[in-house]
Amino acid sequence: MAVVHPLLMPTMAIRDPAVRALPAADERDDASLVARALDGDRWAFEALYRRHVRRVTNAVTRMVGRTAEADDIVQQTFLLAMERLGALRDPAAFAGWLSRIAVNEVRGRLRKRRWLRRLALDREEDDASLEALAASDASPEVRAELAKLDAVLAAMHPELRIAWMLRFVEGWELTEVAAALDVSLATAKRRIKVARERVDAHVGGAR
Repeated sequence: MAVVHPLLMPTMAIRDPAVRALPAADERDDASLVARALDGDRWAFEALYRRHVRRVTNAVTRMVGRTAEADDIVQQTFLLAMERLGALRDPAAFAGWLSRIAVNEVRGRLRKRRWLRRLALDREEDDASLEALAASDASPEVRAELAKLDAVLAAMHPELRIAWMLRFVEGWELTEVAAALDVSLATAKRRIKVARERVDAHVGGAR
């Protein structure tokens, strides 16, 4: 069952980033589309893009908290996926493989941001933070809690931040989080637990 953090779920305070609605992909499964794409069928990769772009975009936007940066990462993710498609050992596992590519790109951006912040050189605006994505009718109290949550997550190690976001904001299953992080299920659970404890220790009412 998908899990959403208690602070977010009852208030419905978070809205999806603006993602252009795309027509549904053909009902063929990912493995069939991957096989066709490898045979040179450009439509097949476009179908894979249409099937997965919304989910990837939402997750990346939440993890990095900046729309322009997220757009760059999503574009790079699909470019890399197209270039590396032949290296995918299990075509049926395309979704998890694509998530790993996206997470690797996010890791690099967040690590760079941490260094820039230490040097007081990070001047970009977090226009897609949890607070910024709050619904227009969110109460001041909810916005204040989300601002505190953003601060805790910003100070967190990227690996913990990514795990927490995927599990409690995007509501991904544990197996999906582990696949995206390219770690064992036990490691994914441990990272989520550590991140959750840090959030609960600093954000009132989050339990």
